[in-house]
Amino acid sequence: MKNTIQMMICLVVMMFTAGNLQAQMTAAKKILPAVEKKVILNAPAQKVWDYISEPENYKKFSGVKAFSCEEKALNAKIELTTKADKKRKQHIFELNFDQFKISYLVTNSDYDGDHEWAYSFNVLPKGNNKCELVVSIYYYEPGQFPAEFNEGITQEFNDIIAGVSKKFNK
Repeated sequence: MKNTIQMMICLVVMMFTAGNLQAQMTAAKKILPAVEKKVILNAPAQKVWDYISEPENYKKFSGVKAFSCEEKALNAKIELTTKADKKRKQHIFELNFDQFKISYLVTNSDYDGDHEWAYSFNVLPKGNNKCELVVSIYYYEPGQFPAEFNEGITQEFNDIIAGVSKKFNK
């Protein structure tokens, strides 16, 4: 009986503390992408996901000059050189097979060697044989990135959208 009362008191204290902490938390703000490109594709989401999430296909659809990746797994290290000769080191930090999302954390880049930034590919189902590919970049200080960076990333995203569209919107 004594153990039961102690457990109940402990439970009440835990519930009060959790409720008190919840009341003190500020609402999370959604981080908006610094650059975002979207395209509707004439293919099922699974088929597009299988293609864009496979490292060996990255060079095919992105138009980069060089690309190396050790494997399709979290923390897989990637090095690439863009068409504009920008070199980049990055790794996969999110690989969500259920939500068709892959995200990369860039740790070193000719665009901006002092700051990390992230970008992601997300495939959203849009019916039987359609989906939307969303390519987004998240910079550590939205709105603060240099013009050269914005122009270069926008061109990279345009190349990715064109490459994937060519594959699926024939």
